[in-house]
Amino acid sequence: MSALKALWLPLATQEGLQRSSHGLAVSAGKAFVFGGELKPRTPVDAAVTELDLRDESSRTLAAHATTEWPSGRVGATFVSAKGKVYLWGGRGGKDMGTFAGETGIWAFDASTASWAQHETKGEQPEPRSFHTMAAYGDNLYLHAGCPASGRLAQLHSLNLTNWTWTRLPEAPEPARGGTVLTALPACTASTPLLARYGGFAGYEVGGLDIYDVEAQKWTTIDEQVEGGGEGPGKRSVQSFVGTDGSLEYEDKIVVALLSMGEREAAPKELGHDGAGFFHSDAWALLATKDAAPTFSWLRLESSARSKGQPEPRGWLASTLVAGSQVIIHGGLNANNERLADAWTLEAVLE
Repeated sequence: MSALKALWLPLATQEGLQRSSHGLAVSAGKAFVFGGELKPRTPVDAAVTELDLRDESSRTLAAHATTEWPSGRVGATFVSAKGKVYLWGGRGGKDMGTFAGETGIWAFDASTASWAQHETKGEQPEPRSFHTMAAYGDNLYLHAGCPASGRLAQLHSLNLTNWTWTRLPEAPEPARGGTVLTALPACTASTPLLARYGGFAGYEVGGLDIYDVEAQKWTTIDEQVEGGGEGPGKRSVQSFVGTDGSLEYEDKIVVALLSMGEREAAPKELGHDGAGFFHSDAWALLATKDAAPTFSWLRLESSARSKGQPEPRGWLASTLVAGSQVIIHGGLNANNERLADAWTLEAVLE
């Protein structure tokens, strides 16, 4: 019987890409990095770095006088959808103020290396950072995060055809930042689903929550673990990425991969300026093929074909490459160092 393993492969480390709390998106076979911080609470420049995933070369795309260009920022979302990459929110400057003056959303066109800002209407979400965003169909789904004070449990959708925001049911408490919302591939006869795991609510939280897009309903999942034992530990600022649903394991679909993340925050006197303690694990989220799928976790041991493994980290950026392969980049380690390395994590049968 084949086993499901984690295949870790390093990508060429790119000079100048040492950072955390940044954005990473893949479009047309290339990865794009934007924003983040090298020094705490100080955004790096507003350049976009393009990484060619075929030959691992890179180039820097910087603002010029003839085009609109967003400001550098920390804790924004950077999400690929419908051939563009969308940027929303974040904080800038030493005071980490939210971008309250931005009333729309930025769209990056990789084919022309240019930005455009789209004005939006409807039930506008309040400015925030360290939120999460997922793309599904014609919509972006924005969840949680940190406004000027406190944390949020809100969920909004943005239609990319008419640029209209809609307020949706709030997620189960507690309100949090540093969580991850991801779209899951449609299981057989099921409706579109979004999944949330973890976050920070003044303390690390765990737990899997599922949002049914058609029913507009949240469900907290009673987590099961393949083979028994404990599931993923509590964490925040981790990687949690939905796959394309093409990989099966023991008649279940591999619908998402979870890895890394902060397991215990920095001491309160250090806060954002210090490092916490981090996970180094990898998990597959499995779903049955039922109309109302049940979910279970499987811890992934490293494949014999892996070429090393990334050090534990949080505040990283990650996204789907294709199939069941995820790319992770950068982040913060336990020595309070911002990282520049990039890896692919792929669930494989061996």
